[in-house]
Amino acid sequence: MKIIVRGGVPLLLSASLLAGCGGDGQTHVKLPPAGAPPQEVVTAYVAAINAHDKKTGRALSTAHFGKLETTEVADSLFNDAKLSDLKVSAPIPEQGYESPDGKQYAQVVKVPVTFDLKQKTEVSMPNGPTAWGYLLVRESLTGPWRINDHGNG
Repeated sequence: MKIIVRGGVPLLLSASLLAGCGGDGQTHVKLPPAGAPPQEVVTAYVAAINAHDKKTGRALSTAHFGKLETTEVADSLFNDAKLSDLKVSAPIPEQGYESPDGKQYAQVVKVPVTFDLKQKTEVSMPNGPTAWGYLLVRESLTGPWRINDHGNG
């Protein structure tokens, strides 16, 4: 997978993101360090989707988003989707963000991405070039960034 990060350090999805195969035959994605920038968290999350690694996907998410992943279409991405040609843009600060779960966060950013989506079964998004975004939050100015929402708006 080719990965380009705009407005930050270039990140390439490589073997260093993949921690190896577990006994379940699934590839597990290595979690980024606690101080990783938002773009690196998003890159690891997409690597988890491509590896069908729901456990890592949940670890990179807030409790709110983790719950959404299991009840919304996002969960199906971990089953059969592949996202290629990922381009991760610089984070954009979000002012006045109100989390759907009512929680307040110290910092909120939107991370725009584009990718080519390929699914065995199209669920809510068509296959092909896709513009998307992830809202990342952190509870303190030094806490880890976690995904709290997603979409194209």
